[in-house]
Amino acid sequence: MSQARGRLAGMTSSTPVLWTRGQGCAELATALSPVEPVRVTGDLATACIAHRARLLVARRLTATELVACAIPIDFPAEPVGAVVAAVSGGPHSSLAAVVARDLGRHWQVPASMACAYRDPEEKSAAEDLVGRLSLASGVDGWIYEAAEVPALFEQLPDQALLVLGAPGGSWFQRLLFGQGARLRHHAPHGAVIVRSAPRRVFQVMTEPVFVGPLMALGEVFRLHEARVVAVVEGGRLIGQVRWRPSMDPNLKVGDVLEPAVAILQTDEVGGIDGIRADVDGSPVSVVDESGLLVGSLPV
Repeated sequence: MSQARGRLAGMTSSTPVLWTRGQGCAELATALSPVEPVRVTGDLATACIAHRARLLVARRLTATELVACAIPIDFPAEPVGAVVAAVSGGPHSSLAAVVARDLGRHWQVPASMACAYRDPEEKSAAEDLVGRLSLASGVDGWIYEAAEVPALFEQLPDQALLVLGAPGGSWFQRLLFGQGARLRHHAPHGAVIVRSAPRRVFQVMTEPVFVGPLMALGEVFRLHEARVVAVVEGGRLIGQVRWRPSMDPNLKVGDVLEPAVAILQTDEVGGIDGIRADVDGSPVSVVDESGLLVGSLPV
């Protein structure tokens, strides 16, 4: 078996895949992690934040909503002949394509995407979808006309593992997870179900930038280029200081303290859009649930 590591989109060389106890979880995590995967035995949310994880391999899709999940179903112990992502335009199709790509790289076998459509009017949309996902993931795709799930398995390459997005609202996903739900358990050489998740602040935040309340203003803005800087006391965020040309550089930070603008480390990254103006383009302070400053997020 190849020891090459797949790399999920957006992961760095030091970001491990986390995994929980369950059949096939360790093997799938090993195949997808760019570094040694990490087994989680305690609180999942705490572990995801501590490791800045982007993917969790578990036995349940409901294990946590903080990060993307991959669920092995009859995951093979030996390399397969090919990996195929069944894509349908749902929110998890992009992740399915990337997982298929990385599993293919790990095993050094072909990886591809398959998209089904019911009638000729849907063919163009299926082609567009496969084209977009192919550009994003680097995985080639193919489409076919079929109204029943068994047709998918008839189209699969020999010894193919199937990667599916979690249940969604599309016709193809309803087909796979509705009446044909049991069939995914009988994919010729195993299956993996994936569920994507929004990027979280803890995954992309940098080291915290802050000053103490007794520091002189002149010293603060000599050392920091940002126009707004977090103020911390005892590790806790107590406010922020904002640069103004009329400031007396001899004043202490605590003399001009203003309420801090901050986000939680578990917030979605897209949620910072509404507070950009409040920090004049400076990094946003990131806190944990107890109010401790844990990072900064460039805007």
